[in-house]
Amino acid sequence: MDRSRSASREGNEKTIQYKSPQELRLDEEMLEQKLTQLLAQVSELEQTPAGAAEFQRRLKLFGECKRTETETSAAFYSRLRRWMDRVIPQTKSPLHPPRQIKDGPTT
Repeated sequence: MDRSRSASREGNEKTIQYKSPQELRLDEEMLEQKLTQLLAQVSELEQTPAGAAEFQRRLKLFGECKRTETETSAAFYSRLRRWMDRVIPQTKSPLHPPRQIKDGPTT
């Protein structure tokens, strides 16, 4: 294998991965907007009766999802997104059993 070619490729990869301070700031601003939107969705979920019930089930099953003092916005957004996207397992019995409809005798 040509070592100069490998070194050149590694140098190009490092250059591609580099982000300017302005690009990093824009990424952080976009992440903050996404986090704000997600927090708004969570608060809207708590406002409706069905949403409040789902929120309480999430709290019971997965625990609270609060931001810690040392947690970055990116880490908290990721953790909150996973918390919201997790599927709530179906309970063993339905909340409301099916109705028993009595039909008249069939002939």
